[in-house]
Amino acid sequence: MLDPAPTPRQIVTSSDLVRHFGYWQDRAARTPVYILHRGRPRLVLTSVEIMDALCAPHFSGQGCGPDLAAVLERVEDRVLIANDRQQIIAASETARRDFGAVAEIGRALVRIVPEEAQAQFAAGIERVARTGVAVALDLPSRTLPVESMTLLIDAWPGGVMLVVRDAAGDADVAERAALDEAITASDAIAPVRIDLRGRLESGSSSLAAWCNLRTDALATVPFASLFDGSSQVPIRDAIDRVIRTGQALQINALLLANLATPAAVRIGFAARRSGTTVSGIAAVLIARVG
Repeated sequence: MLDPAPTPRQIVTSSDLVRHFGYWQDRAARTPVYILHRGRPRLVLTSVEIMDALCAPHFSGQGCGPDLAAVLERVEDRVLIANDRQQIIAASETARRDFGAVAEIGRALVRIVPEEAQAQFAAGIERVARTGVAVALDLPSRTLPVESMTLLIDAWPGGVMLVVRDAAGDADVAERAALDEAITASDAIAPVRIDLRGRLESGSSSLAAWCNLRTDALATVPFASLFDGSSQVPIRDAIDRVIRTGQALQINALLLANLATPAAVRIGFAARRSGTTVSGIAAVLIARVG
């Protein structure tokens, strides 16, 4: 029997959608349902009203339609949408609350960061608009006591979408670096961060050491591609399940990457959350002996 409790971010696999279409159709009438393909959201099932709002020609104007605004009201992240002139046309309630007047409709998007960081921010926006490839920037915050922010810029019809999160402080960064160094020295554990598309968010020095690769060579690589062919489908299924249910799990796999002989590992997966929404996956690889 399908669990009637709401899933994080309304996520479902294509096979579950087919088996329980009536259930998910009812859910999609109230809020968009994200349909997974190989562990990452690829399609969205939603109501005609929301779809009409998203496709309406309002992106180059000074505001957004009421249905799009209603969608943003359900978003817990600080989200801002800007047109091709880098002017804000929509903002989530959290963004309006935290940024105040600088997040008002019609304001320049770059003003959410201090003046000294605006040129770098504008360059990132222009790059996304030109290439369609998402960019992440760590820039100073103008909202104390938060000192810095991570800005996730992605393409949006007629402009860009921005998701703003508090960056880790210097102490947190130093502690994580020390922990990663200790883990690498142990030669037995490798932690990684995986995004909703099933790709590594950044290089892991401990995993890179296992794979005989440079750390930067691992950034944005599909996590499952690092493993033996027999392990790739179970890994994608595990990522899919954690994103869909939010529940932690573990599997055994054979790490291949740049190794001459596959290494047996156990992988633990757990959901990373932003509020009640699954924003990615934390995974730990542990070497199996024997």
